[in-house]
Amino acid sequence: MKADKTLLFLAAAALAAHFVAARAFIRSAAPTYDETVHLARGYSILATGRYDMVPTGHPPLAEIAGALPLLALRPGVFVGHPYFIGNMAYHYGDLFLYDNVVPPERLLGAARGFSLLLWSGLTAFFIWLFAGRSHGPSVAAASVAVFSLMPVFISNNALVATDAASSALYLGAFCLAYMFSSMPAAPKPPRSAWSRKRLILAALAGLLSGLAMAAKFNMFVVPPLVLSLWTADNLMERRVRPAALAGYAALYLVCALFAAAAVYGFDLAPYASGLRDMFGMLDRGRSSFAWGHYGLEGVWWYFPLALAVKTPLAALALALAGAVSMARSFRKEYIWLLVPPLVYFIAASASKMQIGFRHVMPALTFMAILAGIGTVSVARSRVLPAAAAPLLLLWGWGLVRTWPHYLAYFNELAGGPANGYKFLVDSNLDWGQDVKALADRLAGMGNPPVVFSYFGVARPERYGIRYVPLGVVSNVELRGTGEDLCRAEELLLAVSATNLQGTYYPDRDTYGWLKERKPGFSAGYSIFLYDLSADRDGTSRLAGLFDRNGMNEEAECLYARLDKGGAAKAGK
Repeated sequence: MKADKTLLFLAAAALAAHFVAARAFIRSAAPTYDETVHLARGYSILATGRYDMVPTGHPPLAEIAGALPLLALRPGVFVGHPYFIGNMAYHYGDLFLYDNVVPPERLLGAARGFSLLLWSGLTAFFIWLFAGRSHGPSVAAASVAVFSLMPVFISNNALVATDAASSALYLGAFCLAYMFSSMPAAPKPPRSAWSRKRLILAALAGLLSGLAMAAKFNMFVVPPLVLSLWTADNLMERRVRPAALAGYAALYLVCALFAAAAVYGFDLAPYASGLRDMFGMLDRGRSSFAWGHYGLEGVWWYFPLALAVKTPLAALALALAGAVSMARSFRKEYIWLLVPPLVYFIAASASKMQIGFRHVMPALTFMAILAGIGTVSVARSRVLPAAAAPLLLLWGWGLVRTWPHYLAYFNELAGGPANGYKFLVDSNLDWGQDVKALADRLAGMGNPPVVFSYFGVARPERYGIRYVPLGVVSNVELRGTGEDLCRAEELLLAVSATNLQGTYYPDRDTYGWLKERKPGFSAGYSIFLYDLSADRDGTSRLAGLFDRNGMNEEAECLYARLDKGGAAKAGK
């Protein structure tokens, strides 16, 4: 009993720490790459009731949910603007956030705060319910604690995006389906082929499955997987007559369809077309970087690598301990904890779309439960608690040193967040969120102009950055602030980690020469600031990049700077 109370206290403390850390991340982070689009579309649906405008390539549930608190703020919708009429999603998102009557920090902060409470709250609840029903309250408390302190959830659950919603609802659907399947068999002979409790659980599982499908297109796998597990479970131990199970399955599917249709305003045509577009996008692939490897096809080891370097080592060790514990006393109910995450993780690893660890978050909620099982198993051992202590200390230290930049968390195998860019970039580390940290640094230097190779959609000038754009990768137009490099006293270059690795450049080695130089400052571990004022080779290479990009005036300024420096050196 005392151990249960201790774990309960730790779970509550960890969950509180989760919200505190996530709020700090929210305050530190500028809009990530897709947030402006999700937020603008969600509010436009709420304000106009139209689903066919501002397509984002995602179902609308998470977007609508994130935009709900904006109803009290009453921002403008700009329905007459060409960006809205022309379905220019990113331009409209930029307009909605930065040119509205409500300040962008207030719009984004309200949406992020609500999304955090909603999706982290639901995930913690379903973890507690799932782990508690399968393994008891001690495992439930330990599982919630593990989830709460995993940086991937601290950061991504605090964003207006689709990943947190889909992972919460994926877990919830299987949790309710497991509760249905684990009910004891009816007495023989049964007085009725139907059970009211089973009907309720089947309906709730269906509703959650439909909501998951309305949160992210890849959630279409949930209904067939639930039905397959129900069938397999019932074959291993018959608890429901086949005819009755078919009836429950029909109810489940009707409820799933109803929930998905309700989110879409009872018009599923956009869902069908969006699903087709998703398969087309997956077939085309997308440029990605993983530990020196580039490609459009993806590699099978992308997500295993991400799991290995972006998960606290203690969480990995505890999940392994949980798997060993389950293997020693395997029960058929364990298929509900093992099959859904394995299927999802394997499918993601076979996908051509490999741009972020966030894409396997639905599998990671199950890993938290596995780690909860391992925590209780280790705690009951005489030797293992002492062995686990160093890893737990590293976990805590990793959270402290990464504060508040949790999107950039990398564990000790990677050498910490400072080395993260060597392994993975894009939304694993660099989603354009750290322009605020860069702006603060530049402000402390007297706000000098900077050459900025930015990956993201936030407007740097809104945070006080004076910049000349170079090699910007963005879905909006970032034209700079008209700085004259010929008059700049210092030559400062800021490069986003994704651009440093050349992920979306035809020439992957565009900034390869910078990897030999140590940046003077790292903004949130994702934007590197270099001082090339006294670096003739660096200045020459930068001038060459301006030339290659057709920015001849800027290139001439730098060449003149080199000539002046050479003349001054000769004079000495």
